[in-house]
Amino acid sequence: MADAKPQGSASSQQQSGSPSQPVMASPTVSGFRIRGRRKVSPTELSRNFSELSFLELSIEGDSLSALNVESRDIQKNPYLFSIVTFSPSMVDVKYTCLPNTSPKKRRIEVLRHFLNLITISEGSYEIGMAEIFQLLESAISSMTEYVSSDYDKLFAAYDNLKSEYSAVKKKVSDLVESNSTLSKENFELKGRNDDLTLKIRDLETFSDSVLSLKIQEWLSEHKGEINISDFSKVYNIPENRVEQMLNKLVTEGYIELKG
Repeated sequence: MADAKPQGSASSQQQSGSPSQPVMASPTVSGFRIRGRRKVSPTELSRNFSELSFLELSIEGDSLSALNVESRDIQKNPYLFSIVTFSPSMVDVKYTCLPNTSPKKRRIEVLRHFLNLITISEGSYEIGMAEIFQLLESAISSMTEYVSSDYDKLFAAYDNLKSEYSAVKKKVSDLVESNSTLSKENFELKGRNDDLTLKIRDLETFSDSVLSLKIQEWLSEHKGEINISDFSKVYNIPENRVEQMLNKLVTEGYIELKG
């Protein structure tokens, strides 16, 4: 039959140090005991746990102890830990619980670790199912109380988060739809802009026949002389095109070179 030991304070030895060095509060110690029967020697039993590198195994007399250190203090001493001791007819479990944390939650964590060790030691250590069921029943009762105590707060937080998530999801959906519409409109506007740009270029650029007339008008107004650079700037036409048109007019006999 499983019975819980009363909680107490873990003893710890303070080392002298700097005044600014933080002092950690002592954890509380608790535990439980369950009847069993060891079927092999402590040495043979230890082989079951040899692959669990996080365990520190030690044999004292006719008992095997498995230490699981989860955290250490500033002096490197075990702070949060559990010790499972396998005696010939009894298993003792002792563990520490951090200050300001739930003892019930800590007990469930240690029980899970203990049951894993019992599973691994199957065939070497025997514990009656009735003993395990009683231990589990006690843990489940504590777990139910632990969970239900904050259920309203947890559900309220969950409900608020769910509402916020739904609102954010809708906003994202609306933004995606708006972005799709804007992308489509932007694409259409770009197409229209390209068309207008081409039309403007066509309007701003003289055809060959118009350019020919403009050159002849310039020659007429400037006593038969033309400065290609000035003409190009006035009509915003590339100089090379003006030169090409002049050559064409000369070769076709529309104008003559002086000199």
